[in-house]
Amino acid sequence: MNDSSSTSILDSLTSGILAVDLDSRVLFVSAALCLRLGIDRDSWLGKPASGLFCPKNPRISAKRSALYRLDPRRDGARSEYREIEWSDGNRIMHLREDSSPLFDKAGKLIGRLFAYHDLSWEKTVDQMKSEFISVASHELRTPMTSIKGSVDLILGGCVGEVSPEALELLEVAHSACDRMIRLINNILDLSKIEAGQIQLRLEMIDLADVIERSLRPLHSLAGQAEISLKHNFASGLPRVEADRDRIEQVITNLVSNAIKFSPAKGVVEISLTADNEWVRCSVSDQGCGIAEKDLGRIFGKFQQAGMPQRGAGTGLGLAITYALVTEHKGKIWVDSQVGEGSCFAFCLPLASRRDR
Repeated sequence: MNDSSSTSILDSLTSGILAVDLDSRVLFVSAALCLRLGIDRDSWLGKPASGLFCPKNPRISAKRSALYRLDPRRDGARSEYREIEWSDGNRIMHLREDSSPLFDKAGKLIGRLFAYHDLSWEKTVDQMKSEFISVASHELRTPMTSIKGSVDLILGGCVGEVSPEALELLEVAHSACDRMIRLINNILDLSKIEAGQIQLRLEMIDLADVIERSLRPLHSLAGQAEISLKHNFASGLPRVEADRDRIEQVITNLVSNAIKFSPAKGVVEISLTADNEWVRCSVSDQGCGIAEKDLGRIFGKFQQAGMPQRGAGTGLGLAITYALVTEHKGKIWVDSQVGEGSCFAFCLPLASRRDR
């Protein structure tokens, strides 16, 4: 197949294709991408590729593209996938960017290949879905709060003494209301995050202090479950720029989850360490562990691997935790083996590298 045939095939694709050399200069740009960006192909060959995606809208950050972040010489072997936004001055386009190393016939690295797929319609549908979930959840929360309040009053004796049979039924209703309200609140939280409506109130915080504050209300829960909470913090930890309340939410989710999956007399340990770029927090338990086949989906919505020792959750806690850490430009992962417990860890960037 000659070069002309290869070009015709690539030009027939609806996805935009871009190839750059080791100096990040344009080797090839497909007809679909030229049309989407409103450029002439011949005028861009040999020019710096970064100029292709210079955003005209000040809200858009070109740094979200791997094109601006990866050095083809240094990072040539890495493959990347991410979603980016780009504006042509009239509308904002959502693109999925797939990036991989580009080799010649002899297997020599000669640059990088980028493929761009338009996600604008999918994003519109996602926004409609998020808005529906938000409205429905708000409408559900009001009556559920009223029902819970009424049950609380009856259980508190405000309407007189109730029979043991009625008391048992009311306690079941109270527990169900609590769980439903937690589920509604989690759905609202997640829909706000997915819609980009969450506003982080960033400040310089001491992560050790935030963790200690988060653990105070959890000691009672751990005590009831006969679980010991221990912490191990390295000395001289640097501060991080983060939203204090949201990080408390992350810690609370991870520790309460560890308690839920731990056997009686077990230990949940929270550790803090740091290096030149990150502050890392890990939460380890001695629970049932997670099967390898489930590790890839553990941070998904309505996922719950393994059998909890006590209290079923909503299945959204880890999805919210993942989203909040990601919003802070951090990383989160889990290491686990069946029968040996799990270690959930996340790291937050030092203030000096947040904007990279």
